[in-house]
Amino acid sequence: MESNSANTQKATVIKQENTNCYVAVHIGAGYHSKQNAEQYKKVIKAACNAAMGILKQGQSANAGVESAIKVLEDAPITNAGIGSNLNRRGQVECDASIMCTDPNAFGAVGAVTLICNPIQAANAIMGVSSKGPDSRAGLIPPMFLVGHGAESWAEKHGIPTNTNRRHMITEDSLEKYSEYMERAFPAHNQPAGTSIMQINDDDDLMLDTVGAVCIDNRGVISAGVSSGGIALKYPGRIGEAAMFGCGSWAELQLASDNNLARVSGCSVSGTGEQIMRSMLAQDCAQRSEDIFTALHECFERFCTNPSLAMYPQKSAGLILIRQDLDKGSTGKQKKTW
Repeated sequence: MESNSANTQKATVIKQENTNCYVAVHIGAGYHSKQNAEQYKKVIKAACNAAMGILKQGQSANAGVESAIKVLEDAPITNAGIGSNLNRRGQVECDASIMCTDPNAFGAVGAVTLICNPIQAANAIMGVSSKGPDSRAGLIPPMFLVGHGAESWAEKHGIPTNTNRRHMITEDSLEKYSEYMERAFPAHNQPAGTSIMQINDDDDLMLDTVGAVCIDNRGVISAGVSSGGIALKYPGRIGEAAMFGCGSWAELQLASDNNLARVSGCSVSGTGEQIMRSMLAQDCAQRSEDIFTALHECFERFCTNPSLAMYPQKSAGLILIRQDLDKGSTGKQKKTW
C-alpha cells in the first residue's frame, strides 16, 4: 500500500496449514522494473519458504524473520545487502533492524559495509540487549550500532564479515550509480532547475527497504527490515530501516481484562526521511481500529502530516500482521489479519 506515488508494493503473505505460523515478506515500496517482475516473485517466494521452513521446525519468529531477510539480502536484485544502492562516493552502506515480542526487544545496525548479512547482526544485538545490564560490571549492552563499531561488534560475536569493502557491489549497481550520478549532477551548462532524475519503466531507482514479519507457534511476532538506502545518499546517512519505531515494530497488547492479547507486527518501506518524521511502523501497529481502518487512517495521517509538507511526493509502503489470542480460555488464535 502506498501514498501519493506511482510506486508499487511487492509483498507476499503465507500461512502453513495445520499450524499457527504466518510469514509476510516485501521487497520495497520503490520503482520496480517491470522486466524484473518474475525475478522479484521468485526471490519473495524463496524468502517466504525459508522463513516457513524455520517456523515449521519449531524455531522462533526471530529466526524466521532473519532467515527470510537473509534470502533477500543475498539476492542482487533487491536493495539490501549484495547489490544495494551506492552512496555518492560509490560505496555500499546498509541498515537493518528487528523487533520481537519475546524477548520484548529491538536491535539495529546502521551504515555497515563489512557485515555479510546486516539483519543477522541486528538480531544478535537484539538478543544480547534483551538480557539487560552485564551482571558483573553493570554495563548496558548496545541496542543500535553503526559503522565500524557495528562491524567490530559483529566480528567479535561470530557474525560473518568480509574485509573487502566492495564485496556487496555488483556490476549492475555500478552501472546504475554512473547513470544516476550523471542525472543528478549534470554539467554546469545545464539550465538551472532542470529536472534530470526522471523515472523510466525499466528503472529500479528508488527500490528501498525489504522486510518480513513472522508469527511462530507460540504466538510470538517478530518484524524486521533491511536496506541499502536511497540511491546517491550522503555517506553516513541512516534510514528508517535502522530507526526505532520507524522501519519495524512488534508489540503485544493486552485488553483491560488481561484476557484478550493481540500481537501486531509491521515492516515498512519507502522514503526514510519521511517515514522517520512520522514514526510510521509504530503508528500503524499500535492503532486499535480494525486493520483496514487502521491502514487507511495511518496512510491518511502520513499524507497530511505537516512535518512532511516540504516533500512534493510522499512514498511509503508496509506489511502488517495482527493476531488475537484468547489467553483466558483456549489459548488458541481467534483471528489473524
